[in-house]
Amino acid sequence: MSHDKKTLRGAVAVGAFVAAFAVTQMPAQADNFTLRIAAGHPSAPLASVNQLNKTFVPNVTKRVAEETDHTVRFIEGYGGTIANLFEVLESTQKGLVDIGAMCSCFEPTKLFVHNLNYFNPFISGDPKIMGPTTRQVHKEFDYFYKVFSDNYNQTYIANGAFDDYGLGTKFPWTKMSELKGVKIGAAGPNLPWLDYAGAAKVQTNLNEVYNALQSGVYDGIVIFPAPYFGFKFGEVAKYYTTMGWGSVVAYPVTVNNDTWAKLPDSVKKIIMEETEVYNVAVEDEGVAKFTSALENLKKQGVTVRDLGDEERGVMARAIEPWVQQKAQEYEDQGFPGKATFKRLMELSKENGAKPVHEYAIN
Repeated sequence: MSHDKKTLRGAVAVGAFVAAFAVTQMPAQADNFTLRIAAGHPSAPLASVNQLNKTFVPNVTKRVAEETDHTVRFIEGYGGTIANLFEVLESTQKGLVDIGAMCSCFEPTKLFVHNLNYFNPFISGDPKIMGPTTRQVHKEFDYFYKVFSDNYNQTYIANGAFDDYGLGTKFPWTKMSELKGVKIGAAGPNLPWLDYAGAAKVQTNLNEVYNALQSGVYDGIVIFPAPYFGFKFGEVAKYYTTMGWGSVVAYPVTVNNDTWAKLPDSVKKIIMEETEVYNVAVEDEGVAKFTSALENLKKQGVTVRDLGDEERGVMARAIEPWVQQKAQEYEDQGFPGKATFKRLMELSKENGAKPVHEYAIN
């Protein structure tokens, strides 16, 4: 074989090696992802939805573009434009929604376990206490995650705490006994808070409260102050009482599992990091809006007062049989409800809560 032929063969071999090496060194294919994110509530009045729009979506979009070879574009559908209040769970399960934000209060059966804070009122009204505390409980008791993964084809990724619930009414009152027979609206799992006051409960949601108060469907509404001001309910119900029922973690954000499986690890990592940022942003907004909303309600002509710890304690003790009943319902469904309820109280106190009453869970 001539020297020229040997040289040619050598060059071909080297070229093939270099080409193969170049292929193995090429970055993963850049992909563009479009994600539909939805909530039944409008964004501005509710921190859990507002911070999807203001923090989560722009942060993820920006970071994915800057830190990976991919891009993410969100189609945002709040206020029921993609799925209404009662459809988000199922729409995310089917893949009609990629990332869904839903109130567990409107899924009293399917998301029963995520109404934990509703079943343990009067612990703390501070989202900065109840948010981290409740998420820690969720991590310690994995059934809060498995309810989504096992039943609804979803991965549970975030849940920021609301600010403290109060009671808006069309009339002044000071004692629990004065609520007897009064029609009060609430989202669902918090309706029993007023059972022991003898109130007549009416299930409702934010989107229908104004007209219902105005027309007399009910004369009071269980709600936190920011949306009470944002939705202008003070125009038709001029009295607002800070009750101390407590901050709740009840707006889980989930991602469809089929969508999740298609996303590169680098994108998933950014999303999970930004869920932590989102949780804090929701709770920061809740704290800020709680104070500012009370001041704004006063300017709107609403009479604002605090229930006081004495009457708060009366209500907490009255509701204790119901709390015990709910812990047993967890047990009856195969979940360690009693241990969960006890751990929630224990962790809350460790994190700074000063509950007016500690429920006996036996």
